[in-house]
Amino acid sequence: MDLYNIDVKETNRFDLQRRAVSYMTSESWQNVPHVTYVYEPDITDFYEEFKTLSKTRRDSGYKISVNTIMMKVITEGLLAAPNLNSYIEYDHTKTEGMTHILGKINMSIPWSLPDGRMITPTIPSIEKMSLNDISNYIAELTKRIEKTDINEMLYQAVFTDSVNELKNFNLGILRRILAAKVSKYSIKGLEGKEKEDYYKIPEDERLTEKDIMSGTVTVSNIGSLYKEQRGFFGLLEIIPPQVFAVGLSSIQEKPGVFLHQNGNKEIGIRKILPMSLAFDHRAVDFSAIIPFLKRIDEIFVEPEIIHKW
Repeated sequence: MDLYNIDVKETNRFDLQRRAVSYMTSESWQNVPHVTYVYEPDITDFYEEFKTLSKTRRDSGYKISVNTIMMKVITEGLLAAPNLNSYIEYDHTKTEGMTHILGKINMSIPWSLPDGRMITPTIPSIEKMSLNDISNYIAELTKRIEKTDINEMLYQAVFTDSVNELKNFNLGILRRILAAKVSKYSIKGLEGKEKEDYYKIPEDERLTEKDIMSGTVTVSNIGSLYKEQRGFFGLLEIIPPQVFAVGLSSIQEKPGVFLHQNGNKEIGIRKILPMSLAFDHRAVDFSAIIPFLKRIDEIFVEPEIIHKW
């Protein structure tokens, strides 16, 4: 590679995780017409209510983080806007398509591994979960990830995805299969006794490809990685066949107008949570996110409801 005589300090070839991410995100930007709405709700009162709830639940043995409660808030928004919890099928050559509105909300959440890599495990049927249920599931997820061979799980996910693409007569996938199997940098899963021993671990004690391939909506929270940052998502990719993605920033303090208890409007320091809402314009229009916005606006204005969750 001609690097214009610039010294190369280090070269890192894509591992399986990086290859999977680069493939999925490239497919997203090549095929999905993204529309993003940057939403900055005032969560001052909501945050105070959350702190009270968090302490109460902690005394009962549950860890309710900002990330946990925001997953529940977003779930409430999706229940009010079911078209956003959909899969899309689209044939560009025929300009034919359809959306499948899904009965379960399986929320994919980016998860940072100790080695710096990220995966996106799914919380299945989160619409049926209480805050305590979500807290317990995340704690259990932590234990399962510790027992998971990430490369083997990703290998099985790529294999399963390739088979599904072939079943849909996507012959272009053959190039990816050949590159993975016969190239100089071919991909291999576990073999022999190592594979035998690994698959003795029950599936409910480790992650499988199903845990990262069954998401119906993706929620990314950069605020949980760096609480002190002051930026926000301007745009983020939607992973097909999903049609909606949410990016959460950190909670930030900004001047804002609010209604004082005396009934007068005043200016003060408020807590703001920037959110990026991205949707696939092939599947829905902007009107589809209005019920979502209205529902979470209701929660932020009257946050006492969170104690019932």
